[in-house]
Amino acid sequence: MRRKPPAFATSIRWQSVNVVSQVLLQLVFIMLLARLISKADFGVMSIALVVVGFIEIFAQIGIGPSLIQRKNLQPENIRAAFHFSLALGGVFFAMMYVAAPWVGAWFNSDTLTEVLRWIAFSFILSSIALVPRSLLIRQMQFKRLFLAALFSMALGNLGIGLGLAYAGYGIWAYVGALLSQNALLGLAYWIIRPDGSRQIWGAWSWPDLRSMLVYGGKSTVFNWLNYTSTKVDTLIVGEFNQSHAASTGGWSSTGVYDRSAHLMSLPITILGKLGDSVLFSGMSALQSDAKALNRVLVRGLGLIAWVIFPGSLALAWFSTEVAVILLGEEYIEAGSVVRVLFLGVGFRSLIKLADAVVRATDRLVPAIAIKSLYLIGLSGSAWWTMQQGFGIEGVAWAVTGCTLLQFVVYFSWMTPALKLPWNTFFRSIAPGLSGLILAAPGYWVIGSFGFEWIDQDGTLVAWALGVQVALVVCWSILVWTILAMRNPAVLDGGDEELRTKWTAYLPKWSQKLIRK
Repeated sequence: MRRKPPAFATSIRWQSVNVVSQVLLQLVFIMLLARLISKADFGVMSIALVVVGFIEIFAQIGIGPSLIQRKNLQPENIRAAFHFSLALGGVFFAMMYVAAPWVGAWFNSDTLTEVLRWIAFSFILSSIALVPRSLLIRQMQFKRLFLAALFSMALGNLGIGLGLAYAGYGIWAYVGALLSQNALLGLAYWIIRPDGSRQIWGAWSWPDLRSMLVYGGKSTVFNWLNYTSTKVDTLIVGEFNQSHAASTGGWSSTGVYDRSAHLMSLPITILGKLGDSVLFSGMSALQSDAKALNRVLVRGLGLIAWVIFPGSLALAWFSTEVAVILLGEEYIEAGSVVRVLFLGVGFRSLIKLADAVVRATDRLVPAIAIKSLYLIGLSGSAWWTMQQGFGIEGVAWAVTGCTLLQFVVYFSWMTPALKLPWNTFFRSIAPGLSGLILAAPGYWVIGSFGFEWIDQDGTLVAWALGVQVALVVCWSILVWTILAMRNPAVLDGGDEELRTKWTAYLPKWSQKLIRK
């Protein structure tokens, strides 16, 4: 199957719309669901999703990334991938169904056992959707991916999930939303039927699959380490809280931490999905052209720093307000945890971009070593903070500290490996660093106004909270605008033709200023 040069501009535009839409819809779903089910329900569900997520990565053994990354993809490879993924889906469903009681016993929860058995169906649903989804990403058909995701999330989450929650089904509303969304998404992928998926029932041989498993095996280990590193803190919090439920709050405390981590993950989710799709697919096509690959990396670093650095500062500064708006008044205690986690968002974002480069260029072995060290360090420090009585805020500090160390080690190795000079790296993220300096005084002033959005009797003063949030948003937009005018390359990479197009929508005086 001949591979076309990557159309980054169009692909990033559509996938950005896709990812942002998914995040917003998921955010609306979680905002409403948090007001309909209990913290304890969220706590149980968080552990169930972590356990299933651990296993699901092995249930695919890197078949999806192999389909995307492979230079010369043949019909036999696609057939082998489809049949193999179906078989693995069935096997891992059976394994999860049998193992669920043991996991439930470990966490002292019969409900967890039943939830795991139902969510195990996601292994089969994911295996059915794997090949068409991977082919759509390889072919960079992100408009179609957007339509499929919009259909499945709107009907599955907002329709079925919230409908069950309003009907009083509690945690089973969350389970129903997850399974229905996955089923609808797989159905949509097969209705689209990307090129290469129409002859999946032909013959194939073991060599057709074996060649894909070589890369897929390394990719699986890398992805598992990546996923485990983002979930091990929640797993440790859940296990410790259940073992010391009388003093820690049990599932409720786990639910607070899980929702805090979820808020922190929202911007990372956007970048992660862009990296796993557009950047991974496009960089895979450029893997033999080091100069072109570095140009894409430098542009990505600049764009991410411009958006994330000032944005994460705002979210950390006003973390309690963010928690109350998105999760409700009963999650006000999550503010301190959210603040600490958001301090590491900038580093996590740059690491996500580096992950896409590592996977596209098959530099997975050194990256696996770095991820392993990060996982060991995070697991040990998170467990130690809980043992010492620092609680979930202590775990948040462990996550942020280990993330900073991973960033330093990762880029210390990767920049020489890609022959990317350090001065080029720092120059690319300079707009983001400038944004931090420019944004901080404004946030300090807004915070100093002393908006009393919690009344003396503990009730929420909505107008005061709304005014404060509006001021933060307006100041953030102003900062981003100033940075873009001073450094237009963060948006267009220095492409004069592209700059002419996007500046045409701006006032005349600003066009002249930008072009200078």
